Amino acid sequence: MFQLLYKVTSPGVIEEFVDTVDLEENKVLVKVDYMAICKADIRYYLGLRDPAILNQKYPLAPIHEAVGHVVKDNSGKYKIGDKVILIPNSVDEKYLKDFENKRCEREDLGNNYAIHSTFRSSSSDGFLKQFYVAESNLLVKYDDKIPAKLAVFSELLSVAVAGLRRIDFKETDHVAIFGDGILAYITYIVFRHDHPNTKLTVYGIDKNKLAMFEGVEARTYEEYNGEKYDTMIEIVGGKYSADAINKMIDWATVGADLILMGVSEEKVPLNTRLVLEKGLSLKGVTRSDNKDFEHVAKILEDEEVQKKILPMVLSEIKINSVNDIYEAYKKDIENKTIIGKNIMKW
Repeated sequence: MFQLLYKVTSPGVIEEFVDTVDLEENKVLVKVDYMAICKADIRYYLGLRDPAILNQKYPLAPIHEAVGHVVKDNSGKYKIGDKVILIPNSVDEKYLKDFENKRCEREDLGNNYAIHSTFRSSSSDGFLKQFYVAESNLLVKYDDKIPAKLAVFSELLSVAVAGLRRIDFKETDHVAIFGDGILAYITYIVFRHDHPNTKLTVYGIDKNKLAMFEGVEARTYEEYNGEKYDTMIEIVGGKYSADAINKMIDWATVGADLILMGVSEEKVPLNTRLVLEKGLSLKGVTRSDNKDFEHVAKILEDEEVQKKILPMVLSEIKINSVNDIYEAYKKDIENKTIIGKNIMKW
């Protein structure tokens, strides 16, 4: 069986390729239903990374946020019609015992940080096609009652789950999120679900976006009132990440944990003297693993979580041709003011 696979071949150019759909033993055939464009996909599409890196990536099929349903299963794990989240992370088990990968045995880190791991739409082709053949352990079933257009946010939710499980904090701690974009909002949703009694403050620059963070203190940086924080999570990224992280260092209690989740293509200058004086810990988080996706499937069953995610679906774009994909990218690139995504569906 053959199908079309869509790849970014150079900045601003998406082309059609022929892809073979071959269901091997113990594999699962999934019909892809909904997909979402990530900021990383946009960077590859616009060519906003080092040219040397981009030349190694192109041509590359984008999309690592996707859900679908099982069409055929040779593994015996799923039933036909089961709704599943597609996990973009893949690890070659034979390398995990290497000396270089030993640290990935740590519970808080996980195998997806292993040197030989791959990630869809980055180090291997993504999900921008109608059918996907998967290993059974790279799918997570989710409840039929959860709308697929909400479940497509699972990968973002899983990154938030991964970030929060890296924190060793007490429920009495005061936690702050720095950022008012989509991942900051997703992290707020997960935090409120998993730690409803822990005090949380959110800092950002856009008051309209901050208004979406209901039930917590949501402030601009100018409204800072001198409080100190035990745990802080940076989800700003880009050129503004340096200012946010240095504010975190200034506003931290002694021994505080700083979780860095924002992506910047530039080197970020930090006040390391104050990091040393306060004994701060900095941890970087970018990848989730299977157990994070399994937790997400549970979180999505919460109707309050669904209500918070629903406004993030800005539109649903039916994909009939490559022109529709261009339109989806255009909408997401132009959206600077609203927390959400334009969801693609076949």
